Amino acid sequence: MEEWNDKIVAWRRDLETWQARFESEYQQLARKRRGWFGKLAQGELDEIAALARRAAGEQQAVDSFRLVTELCDAYLGEALPQNRAKARAWVGAEALTTNAVWSYALQSIELLARQANESTLRRALAAISLVDLRVDYNAFLDALGRLWIAARKAGLDPKPHFDAVAQLSNPGMGGGGACVGKLLAEFNSSAYFRDRVRPLLPRAA
Repeated sequence: MEEWNDKIVAWRRDLETWQARFESEYQQLARKRRGWFGKLAQGELDEIAALARRAAGEQQAVDSFRLVTELCDAYLGEALPQNRAKARAWVGAEALTTNAVWSYALQSIELLARQANESTLRRALAAISLVDLRVDYNAFLDALGRLWIAARKAGLDPKPHFDAVAQLSNPGMGGGGACVGKLLAEFNSSAYFRDRVRPLLPRAA
């Protein structure tokens, strides 16, 4: 995975450039709208954000999704644990890349409803593993739960995939201070799963 260091550094620069364009467009649009209406409601802010994303260039999102897909495939295929650890460190080095990979994981959960295949499920888990708990712990558990439910609704058994990616994940303290490998492997026996996930599973699950 050594070549991914340079790819991620270049990607981070692209994200920084796009973020600067987005923030500039957002501020200009917000100032203009406030000049008309004063304080803006959340719906108006969401509309401004959507306009700013289009103005900044939506191709960046497409390119990022493609790159993270390739990164997840490389991570899943990497045999050496030290190389997987490097990939997790490269993703976690900056908030921009961490957030982009986490966003990919969340998008993949939604994608399972339309592309009910094991590759989508496995890549979502790889993205979660790469983020290495550098997100809010409750958000992490929520994502695992949503992914498990989405997989079941798509007719997939998530357990072997959770177990497989658990073996590739950080076996020790992750970026957020917990063991991602253990959390993935033991997710279906956790209190969170019992209370928050099992009641929402299809009857056949």
